[in-house]
Amino acid sequence: MRGFQILLFLAALHLAGGAFAAETPSQDKGRADVRLTISGDLIVGAQLVATFEMGGYEVPEGMYASINVDVMKRPEGERPDIQTGYPRTRLVFNTPGTYELRFRLNQISKSSCGGVDAVLLLETTQVLEIAPAERAR
Repeated sequence: MRGFQILLFLAALHLAGGAFAAETPSQDKGRADVRLTISGDLIVGAQLVATFEMGGYEVPEGMYASINVDVMKRPEGERPDIQTGYPRTRLVFNTPGTYELRFRLNQISKSSCGGVDAVLLLETTQVLEIAPAERAR
């Protein structure tokens, strides 16, 4: 009986360790060959373009790519203008400061019963420092 109790205790520790590990800050997630590049001037009012590249992978027929951009942190003031799209998402920042953005690329499929299945292809967090427009001159 004592051996069984020790076994249960060790199993509980193992499960708790997995739960604690899940709470650590996430790194990039998804397929290893999927990349995000951000181009453009990091100044107020300039248009930035976030481009998702999937290497040789193609979204299968009947499915589509979905982009989500979450603004995790931003300075006080106007929210950035974000127009999501695949493979390019456009971003315009109207307030200078530091922005933390989480980008997610999912492969979406719909079943005949009205359900939706999402497969994560990329999740990454980017920190952008947007300068006032005067600095660009």
